[in-house]
Amino acid sequence: MWNPTRWAARLPALVVVESTALTRNFLRSWRVLWALTRIETRRKYAGSVLGSLWYPTYSALLLGSYCFVYLVVFKVRFKELGSYEYVLFIFAGLIPYLGFSEAVSSSTSSVRQNLTILRNAVFPIEFLPVKFVCASLFGLLSSLVILLVMVAPTSFFGAHVLYLPVAIASLFLFCVMVAWTLSAATVILPDLAHLVNIALMLLMFVSPVGYSIDMVPARARFLVYLNPLTYLIEMFRFALLGLRSAPFWADPVFIAMCVAGAAVAGTFFRRLSPIFADYE
Repeated sequence: MWNPTRWAARLPALVVVESTALTRNFLRSWRVLWALTRIETRRKYAGSVLGSLWYPTYSALLLGSYCFVYLVVFKVRFKELGSYEYVLFIFAGLIPYLGFSEAVSSSTSSVRQNLTILRNAVFPIEFLPVKFVCASLFGLLSSLVILLVMVAPTSFFGAHVLYLPVAIASLFLFCVMVAWTLSAATVILPDLAHLVNIALMLLMFVSPVGYSIDMVPARARFLVYLNPLTYLIEMFRFALLGLRSAPFWADPVFIAMCVAGAAVAGTFFRRLSPIFADYE
């Protein structure tokens, strides 16, 4: 009979064992992971006219839609921001959302669609979702470069851009945590892939992309803080524009939770992986 108390007591030891195994596998297979990431990046837009330019094009189209809704329809205005600066404000918030959305949507069904890799002893299956996360964030770099070029001639450009690697690493950790959890669960429950697409659509509207946390009514603000994308958006906005509403102490807490969450998610994936072959 399953005993939740006993299972919870064993969890820390399991996480340590599986995290050690994950680290060992990564050190052995990182070159293969890097090579497969480059192949996936090229394959994603292979045969299309624009090729890899589709990613910044999609970002630009979504940015234009946001700007039309908030600037033209709702006429949102910041006292300290002009129209161009507000476009930068929205773009800085869109980047982590787009990276997360692309990484999660592409990795959720990755294991179920590639169960034949279970027979491959060279590449550990736990890195299959990570490959899709890396490919998605690699494409995100083009949008980051465009935004940095747009920010460079403004007063927002400064030393805070050195914080950008922290924001990118946090986004990567969070995406890996979610990818491991959802890709393993989707093997058993394929309907999760459809629910994930709906959830990502809803997240686009409830995340503080076109507005700041301070604009949310005080009694509803806790809902914004419950959204993990809020902290990623705040990190990217600070790194790119030097603007933020959330306190700085929230960043190390969020990063620590991502590290712990990724360790637990990796344990969940590895412990569930022996039954994946039953669903091939």
